[in-house]
Formats: sequence, structure tokens, C-alpha cells
Amino acid sequence: MQKVFRNYRNVLIVTLALCAGCAAGSTTGGAFAPAGSSAIEQAARVHAALGKPEPAHRAGGWLSPAAKHAKQLIYVSDFTGNAVEIYSASGTGQSPIGKITDGISGPEGNCVDAHGDLFVTNVTNQTITMYPHGSTTWKLQYTGFAYPTNVAVGANGMVYVDDLVGEKVVEFPRGKTRSKLTIDVTYPQGAALDSKNNLYVSYNTGSHGGGPGTVNEYAPKSTKGTDLDLPIVWSAGDAIDGSNDVVVADQGSGNNAAVYVFPPGSTTPSETITQGIEDPFRLAFDSTYKYLYVADPEVNALLVYDYSSGTLVNSITSGLSSVYGVAVSPAPK
Repeated sequence: MQKVFRNYRNVLIVTLALCAGCAAGSTTGGAFAPAGSSAIEQAARVHAALGKPEPAHRAGGWLSPAAKHAKQLIYVSDFTGNAVEIYSASGTGQSPIGKITDGISGPEGNCVDAHGDLFVTNVTNQTITMYPHGSTTWKLQYTGFAYPTNVAVGANGMVYVDDLVGEKVVEFPRGKTRSKLTIDVTYPQGAALDSKNNLYVSYNTGSHGGGPGTVNEYAPKSTKGTDLDLPIVWSAGDAIDGSNDVVVADQGSGNNAAVYVFPPGSTTPSETITQGIEDPFRLAFDSTYKYLYVADPEVNALLVYDYSSGTLVNSITSGLSSVYGVAVSPAPK
């Protein structure tokens, strides 16, 4: 039987692609999109009743002492829960030790920068919100997107946002919410940076955002990328490991979903991770690259792998209703 998430994804891409002009034109000055855009969201995500976007500021977040002071934390975007749940990076089968709700509205991608600040993409209210380490209140808000689905921050503090429907990746200087650079990319889904701040964007090249997928590499300040020509069926998130391997979540077609590891310059994966995976969406590493974290909304779990062997060692489900994004603090070096 065809997966629920596969149905969602097909409806999502086609509906939003056909209505991209309407959605993009409705985002100004951080204001919420009008009713037409909300209807698009509901049509796209037929598996969830979203209602209207959450307000810019919303109470309800909390931090335990461990969440406020610990340096090794896992942040999970819970899309239908309109929250980012926080877990200790230690142990197995963890329960939440904190929650962020302020500004969160349909969260998908998230990441942590070198200072421990958390960035979250909110597709329902079309914003990215930044939370200083130890805070549940956003300090910066980025606007001007049709469908912000993912975010990455380089070692130099540059912030990169994937706008799926806007078909672009937007760069922001550290601490600034006015963009300086825009890269045109068809249906971007992933954004990752290496230690030299080269940007890797996974995206899909088919009609209305369908596969096949691949990854482009961009030098700092460049809007012209090099297609790495990776054999991806349907691109989702990507990441760069400590050896500069390109790690890509492939949502596949049918039962061939996997996470692939491509050494620099190679189009043949050196490792294929499939255990427990149904629809890998977003990826993250811990700071030592010992563990790979995979957000899989189809199994509704955060899957944790021993990266060297590709073995599933932990699955986090407590407190989660729809697992879409993941970040780990501290960020990889």
C-alpha cells in the first residue's frame, strides 16, 4: 500500500508549485499570508489539519535545567505539534527535557550554529526564527519566503535558507535579516556547509519538484554551482561529514528509500544506510561525527545511527507527533 507520506509529498509539491506565484506574492514584511495561502497549505498537507498560522509570539515553551545548561542537546521539529522538542543527546529512548513554541508554526528544517543558537524554518507562517542558546523566545525572524523548508549556518555565521516553492536559496550575513545573496535552485530541499564554507544544496529536477534529484556545490559568494551528478531518486536533506563526504537523504520511490554517503568526487556511494528507514527527510551529525540523526516522518521517529557502521542504535518517539527536522548541539566542527 502506498505510504501516507508519499501521498502527502506528491500533493505538496504539485499544489505548491502550481500556486507558487500566489504564495510568494503574499509574503511581505513578515505578515501572515492571506486565506488563499492557508488553503494551499491545507490542500498540500491532507494528512494534517493545520488551521491558521500560529502567532508570531506564543507562550507554552519550557526548559528543564538540563535543557538550559547542557551543551549536548537534540532539537526535533514536530510539524503538526507546532513545536521543537528538546532531548538529551545521551541515553536511549529519551523523553523531552524542553520545548520551544514561540514563533513555531509548521516547523520543518532546523540547525544549530557554532554559538549554540537554534534556527528553525516555519512553513505555515513562512518565517525562520532564531533562538539564543538557553532561550525559548526568538531573537531574530527572517521573512520573505514562499515555503522555507530548510536552513543551514556556516562556520562564518552565514545563514542559508531553502525556499522550496520560491525555488531559491537565500544567504543572510550573521545577525542580519536582510539578504545579500540569492541562488536560483529548482525545488531545494537540503543545505549543508563544509569547513571551508562551501555550500551543498540537494534539490529535485523533475516536473513540479519530482525526482530525479542531485546536489550542487557552491563556492562562498558564488551563485553558480557545480552539479555533483549524484544518482538520487528523490532528494531530501543533506549533510557533510568530517571527511567532506556528501551525505544525502533519498526518499526514493516505493521501497528504496535510503541515506547515501558519497566520497568527494565520487558518484558511487561508499555507504548505504537503510535500517529502519522509510522516508528520510532531514539529517544531522553530532560534533564528532560518531552519530548520524535522521528525521523520518513516515515512521514518526528520530532515528540515530552509529555512523561508521550504519547500524540503528536508538529511536526517539516520546512527545512527538510528526518528526520532520533535527539539529544537534554543539554543531559539527
